[in-house]
Amino acid sequence: RPVTDVLNLDKCGVKMNEKSLIPVDEYENTNIDGIYAIGDCTTTGYDLTPVAIAAGRRLADRLFGGEPKARLEYYDIATVVFSHPPIGTIGLTEPAARKQFGDEHVTVKQARFGSMGYAFNSPEHKVETGMKLVLVGEEEKVVGLHCIGPASDEMLQGFSIAIRMGATRRDFEASVAIHPTISEEFVTMGGWGQVKDPTTGKLVPSLPPSLVKKNESTSSKSAAIE
Repeated sequence: RPVTDVLNLDKCGVKMNEKSLIPVDEYENTNIDGIYAIGDCTTTGYDLTPVAIAAGRRLADRLFGGEPKARLEYYDIATVVFSHPPIGTIGLTEPAARKQFGDEHVTVKQARFGSMGYAFNSPEHKVETGMKLVLVGEEEKVVGLHCIGPASDEMLQGFSIAIRMGATRRDFEASVAIHPTISEEFVTMGGWGQVKDPTTGKLVPSLPPSLVKKNESTSSKSAAIE
């Protein structure tokens, strides 16, 4: 609970909710012109230091940097719990994706295993890793990535960039795995490099996006020449 009550915000008319959080809009504006709020004391929903820093930088850009549209976009923000083992998550959970897009549009890829780092440990002493990809639509866009296990905190930053850029399962699988690592599982999950044929239901080879674009470009040039 934020300690905002000691600020006597009621004296200047700034509103707070029942949890002592300060409601703000997407540009960090409070209900009073010229008074802004960022970070854990607001209703933005992310109690994370880097989020507050990023919001503060965007607010400074807007107020003093001459960029009136500058703001932090509060979606697909990677989050880590530094537990043992650590937990990493970004994007939608499976239930949230199914609620938003419908069951028929959501596909899930997941894996659970003991990494090679524990190859010589007895089974009861292996630290297992759990990984999940939440995919949406025919293109299987990655809308959620979740992991628990060793190095989950470190690997998440790179994957968060890909997800913010709108990566699909094909984009992931077009990346050659780094072996032996735990993170390679995200690009080699069951059926990797394959898609289900809608007529036969069988798995068939799937081209990476880069080759699909090249083939489409070549076909277009050939058609133009003809």
